[in-house]
Amino acid sequence: MADFALDQAGTILAVADFEASLEFYTKRLGLEPVMMFDDPPFAILGRDSFRLCLAEQGHPSADDSPGVVMQTLPDVMTPPIRIVLWVPDCRAAYNALVEEGVHFLTPPIAPPWGGLRCFATDPDGYLVELEELADHG
Repeated sequence: MADFALDQAGTILAVADFEASLEFYTKRLGLEPVMMFDDPPFAILGRDSFRLCLAEQGHPSADDSPGVVMQTLPDVMTPPIRIVLWVPDCRAAYNALVEEGVHFLTPPIAPPWGGLRCFATDPDGYLVELEELADHG
């Protein structure tokens, strides 16, 4: 195993409508802007130890990643990633987000291994899972 320090981890999402995605993640999910850039539109958002970046699709990446062009999902029914937010109370988070107009695919369900989880979609169709872990204590 490689021995190195890790401060935190994050994800960069390609988004079609930067402003709609920014509103979803800040106004609905409560992430706060950490850094914002205009040309091309790019945001680093955070909440607690979670970091999520939004990159407007179609722009070439910075010089440090030549040839990389971020694109949104070709098919929202087969997403290559799922954003998971672990929450202490899945039903409370679900109810609060429904009141904010967030679209969910299911209400909270109890999988056979315990806990609760439900799935929302962001403006580009990325799955956002809320998961309450089972108490294994």
